[in-house]
Amino acid sequence: MRLVKFLTLCVAMSRNQGKFFIRKGRVSVDGKVTTDPDFELLDSNRVFFDGKHITIIEHHYIVLNKPANFACVTEDKEYPSVLNLIKNQALDRSYYFANTLSPLETGLVLISNDIRWTSRLSLRLQKKSCVYRITSANDINDDQIKNLREIWSASSANNMLENIDIQKQNINTLLIHINQAKSAEIMAALSSINLRIKQLQLQQIGKMGIGEIAEGDYLQIKENEVQI
Repeated sequence: MRLVKFLTLCVAMSRNQGKFFIRKGRVSVDGKVTTDPDFELLDSNRVFFDGKHITIIEHHYIVLNKPANFACVTEDKEYPSVLNLIKNQALDRSYYFANTLSPLETGLVLISNDIRWTSRLSLRLQKKSCVYRITSANDINDDQIKNLREIWSASSANNMLENIDIQKQNINTLLIHINQAKSAEIMAALSSINLRIKQLQLQQIGKMGIGEIAEGDYLQIKENEVQI
């Protein structure tokens, strides 16, 4: 394996960044500074970056069914981090979010310690439609659903309004298929028709859903198993 490829598999950086750092003399192999990015490594070689021994990162890809009152951040002053729900974390690695939910929302969150993967996926998710399950504390009538459609249809310039579909599952539950939208926009629309929201759950983005994952639980998958 070439030195530059090994470096980018060990440290979160681009191939060009790896080449730059190698040529700057920040990488050594078996104690000797090596400035050739194409240097071929042997299995027995030990590689150091800024004096620290590095090894290839074992990437984790996680599908979480987020419960309420958890924050999609590493640390938060008010709410515990959703990372507290993940067992067997690589403690020497940082974790990143491909999508985030507000503390009061529940549902699908995609997490990894592979920053390049989460960055690429985040851009793709922005173009995908979402499925939200809305649970109301009060009963939902047909007039409210009609008004909700009219509210969203009145702002046709907003991309989130394309191909919107609202299904009433039972007397206090709606299933909404909608283009990627901020939860604040959804909550504002629901509030305007006098619905008191008990739960706003993101069930699916594109083809990726929470499936049978229980709330507060997660599934660790392979990179190629993420289909959106």
